Amino acid sequence: MSSTEVEQYFELKKKIETEVEFPANFRELIDRASKLHPDTMALNFFDDEQSLTYRELRNNAYALADSLSQQGVKHGSHVALVISNRVEFPVSWLALAVLGAVMVPVNPIYTSPELDYVFNDGDVEFTIIEESFMPLLNGMKKRPRALVDSNIVVIGSAYGDQHQWDELLSRGSADFVPSEALKSEDLLNIQYTSGTTGFPKGCMQTQRYWILLGCVVGHIQDGQIKSVLADMPFFYMDPQWMVVMGLYAGITVHCPRKPSIKKFLDWAETYQVEMAYFPFPLLEVAPSERDAKTPIKMFLGYALDAELTRYVEQRFNAKARDSFGMTEIGPGLMVPQNVDSDAGLSSCGLPVAFREAKVVTEDGKEAAIGEPGELWVKGDGIIKGYYNKPEANEDSFVDGWFRTGDVFSKDKEGFFKILGRIKDMIRRSSENISALEIERALYFLPGIVGVAAIAVPDPRRDEEVKVYLELAEGVTPKDLPPAVVLAHCQERLAAFKVPRYIEYTTELPWTPSDKVAKHKLIAAKDDLREGSWDEQDKLWR
Repeated sequence: MSSTEVEQYFELKKKIETEVEFPANFRELIDRASKLHPDTMALNFFDDEQSLTYRELRNNAYALADSLSQQGVKHGSHVALVISNRVEFPVSWLALAVLGAVMVPVNPIYTSPELDYVFNDGDVEFTIIEESFMPLLNGMKKRPRALVDSNIVVIGSAYGDQHQWDELLSRGSADFVPSEALKSEDLLNIQYTSGTTGFPKGCMQTQRYWILLGCVVGHIQDGQIKSVLADMPFFYMDPQWMVVMGLYAGITVHCPRKPSIKKFLDWAETYQVEMAYFPFPLLEVAPSERDAKTPIKMFLGYALDAELTRYVEQRFNAKARDSFGMTEIGPGLMVPQNVDSDAGLSSCGLPVAFREAKVVTEDGKEAAIGEPGELWVKGDGIIKGYYNKPEANEDSFVDGWFRTGDVFSKDKEGFFKILGRIKDMIRRSSENISALEIERALYFLPGIVGVAAIAVPDPRRDEEVKVYLELAEGVTPKDLPPAVVLAHCQERLAAFKVPRYIEYTTELPWTPSDKVAKHKLIAAKDDLREGSWDEQDKLWR
């Protein structure tokens, strides 16, 4: 990408920031969608054969908001949603948004003790919950005082003072007019992070946060995309921002019950999906003629590089672009579609609209070109802070800048490249090694579906590199012996980055946001060398 193209990108960014008038809040967003795209399919939960047009979605959200308000849910109320991927989740979320209430999305596979933490930390007053998850609620040891039975709405059969979701929906009026005004800075979500290093923290996200996250992406598409696949759990952020994007741009959001690599291409063809996150396990599926015929126009990626981007684009005849975002900041960086340089495609891109970014060294100074440091981001609509976590807020914010905890460098063209988490860097002798770089390299090796690189203490070199490899179904360590793994690494990595230790596993521990829970790997054994191939000593530990 030339300097002129970078300048053009920033001109477009400034135009979006200064000239485009986005909805001020979710009432405006939902009403606008109903007027502009009344008969367009908004949501398609095809596994359940349930779909809603944008007019129906608007009417359902307002009707449910009406009934919830009659049950005491008001502006500022904290309402936990314990719902799997079904249409009741987005309808409930939008109903709460209409009221100015606050959603606390909860992972349905949590245990009762985890519910104890989230419900109490998030000061939950009401909950909307599937009947099948009621045992989790009943198993809690410390239910919040405000969460009495009459504040429980059940999707399914309700008992005693509880309320039934379908009944509330049918009883409410689509002509409901909320009594309290709605502001763009009103809190909409307390979105809990996945908690890879301890208890999760609740990110306080405003209506403005979500408007910018979804509407900016919708504006950039400018009618080019008509449908998107939201195959991640709805308690996580991606399906939520896709719903906002759909509301703004009239895009249909197709939602399966759960992701499936085997069904992915079938879904794309059946529902004419034009945008989706690229599922990395798809690389394990043998290429076929149908790959290039997929209707997908845009793959959203994470941790892509130039080589992988070009491979995906060639194989599937679709654009693939990396980006960087966080629960705390929403969108941060994005690789523009017209970028074709190795440096640009191997980066996370340039700051998106309403975001500024810089790389900061340990002494608090802005890093020089190419110098690694921590990525700091600021801008309109980032989180108000962590709920009930003043110490975390003090550590994470500096003069309006949010400290991401990720190590980046910035090149002369302005592209930001991720090197890894600050706590996920490996110090081998005098060299800093990015765990992410090692993991990227190994994803190219057929037969591997999951990789985790960690540091192993070493008296001579401070730390050594160890990789955990999750193998594809039917693949054994005999099919991918250490010699093959190491030869692959030696072709792609500098000698000091090549792992010393290799351990095979049938399944890596994953967080709800599809990141390897490395803290669980590290805590699993006292000696991290145990069970590994040691390439230096040529033996199994």
